[in-house]
Formats: sequence, C-alpha cells, structure tokens
Amino acid sequence: MWHVLHGPNTVARDEEIAKMRARVGDDAMADVNVVSFGPEAALADIQNAAETMPFFLERKLVLVRNWLGKQGAPRKRKGDDGGALAKLIAYLPGLSDATALVFVEDGSLPENHPLLAIADGKLGRAKKFEVPANPGRWLIERAQVRGGQLSPPAAEALANRINRGNKNDRDHFEDDSRLYLLKLVNELDKLLAYANGRRIEAADVEALVAEEDVADIFKFVDAINARDGAEAYRTVRAILARGEHPLVVMSMTARQTRTLIQAKENERMSESDFAQLVGLHPYVARKALSQARGLEMDTLVRAHLAVVEADAAVKSGRMEDVVALDALIATLCSA
Repeated sequence: MWHVLHGPNTVARDEEIAKMRARVGDDAMADVNVVSFGPEAALADIQNAAETMPFFLERKLVLVRNWLGKQGAPRKRKGDDGGALAKLIAYLPGLSDATALVFVEDGSLPENHPLLAIADGKLGRAKKFEVPANPGRWLIERAQVRGGQLSPPAAEALANRINRGNKNDRDHFEDDSRLYLLKLVNELDKLLAYANGRRIEAADVEALVAEEDVADIFKFVDAINARDGAEAYRTVRAILARGEHPLVVMSMTARQTRTLIQAKENERMSESDFAQLVGLHPYVARKALSQARGLEMDTLVRAHLAVVEADAAVKSGRMEDVVALDALIATLCSA
C-alpha cells in the first residue's frame, strides 16, 4: 500500500511513521527493511527499492521525503511520457503488498494534487497533519502518548510560553507552526523527564520553561554579521546545551533572517508600526530594525538561502543535523 503524509504538524506525522516502522518488525533485521530517499531521488531508484522483497521479514518500508513537492503536475504532451509524477501514478496500482511506500512532505500539498485525488483508502491513502486548533489539548494528548500526564492549566501555560511566530505572515504560517510544535514537544519532553511519572502542573512549567529568549538568536546573527565564527559556534553550543534540537535552532535562525529581511524592507518604519506589521513583540521588532540597518539586503538574502539549504540537507538525510549547523556557520562566516 502507498501513503501520502503531509502538512505542518510534523510531530504527529513522525509519530505515525514510528508506528509504521514498528509494524515492519522488532527484529534486528527491521532496519535493513526500512529504506529512505530524499527530494532528489530518481523514480527508478524508488521503484527498485519498492520492488525488492523484504529481507527475512514479511514487510518493508520505503520512505520518500519531500519528493512530491519537487515534481510538477503531470502534463502529457504529444511525444512525452508526462514526467516522473505521471509515471509514479501509473506504477502505484502494481505495488507489492509487502511494501509500504510512504511519501512524506513537510508542508501541505495542494488539494488538487493528483496523488490526493486517487488516494481511495484501498490501494493508497493520504493523511494531512494539521496545526492543532487547541494546542493545550494537543499537548495533553502528546503527554499521554509519551506515558505521562499534563494538567490542563500546565498545558495552557506551556502553549502560551512559546513564541508562535508572526501570525500575520501567511506565506510562512506552516514554517512557523512547525517550529512552534517542535519547541512545544521539546519542552514537554524536558518536563516529563523532570516529573518522573507524576502529573505535570502549571508550577512546573513556570519553574522549568523560560519564556522564549530571542537574545541568543540575535547574538548568533550579530556574530555571523561580524564574521566571528568562534562566537557563532559558542552561541549555538550554548543554545544546544539548553536542550534545543538542532533543527529547532536552524528553524529559529531561518525565521530570524526572514524577519531581518522584512526589517530591511521597512527600515524607515517606526518601531511600533513595524511590530504591528509583523506581529512581533516591540523589543524583538526594535532589535530587528537596529540589526537590519547595518546589513545589506543581498547579505540577508544569501544568509537566509544558506539556512534553508542546510535545513533541506538535514531533512533529506544528506547531512547530520549538528554537522549541518557547523557547516552553515562556516559558510556564513566565510561569505
């Protein structure tokens, strides 16, 4: 059977993938029967992996990450074959019952995507992982999945303690939402370890979860701007030492460079007007405007593209997360 898992809630999506991996088997051979591809994979390689019989087990799992989003709509013209997506659609009905072929997208596919149209739940299925309408209730459910308990007041306190990003920026709503959920779960895992089986209360959140401190990200950007690689490395290591996941650090950096680009575009605007425009705390808006005035737009754009590329390298499996962060610092400080 084939599957399409898409949408900004990558936390719930990854839980679904973990269940799929478990169904392959707990045997030591399970890892041999899980194959992963990134967005640049050739369709022939994906098909070959899907057609190879499982090794000493009954099932195998083929994960293809962010590949569908890279393919254009299948357009058949006279003399061509419609491209990779058209070939895939023609191939899927003959997929072996022993193979779970899973297409994983970090964002949402358009509603009219051809694979969504043919996902009938029999030979193929599609599932969209939406941003939870009620983050507090979602956190309570996540705590239960992880074998813990979170009181409703604690869930509300945690949901409100993390910066949700710029609610007015619809172009990056899914990116900001994905970062928000990752940070929530990161903090939840710390709280569960601290509680050690007892129910987490609001007082625990107040004691252990600091309101998001953007100072280190500003410090990191300042170091990059000064081409001070040593300071940039020290700042990132300090953030990681607090328990932040490298992907969260990368996402925060991408969001900050994006904010600086907006600040550069609006550098003549007053601090209060800019804060209202981008939906940020006045202090963050003031600091962004101050930083942006000392930077060139092309420098900011190059930095943002470098962060996006590093993020893609991690998500496609081309680089380990910490290695990608270090390489990003080296690239930005030598530019």
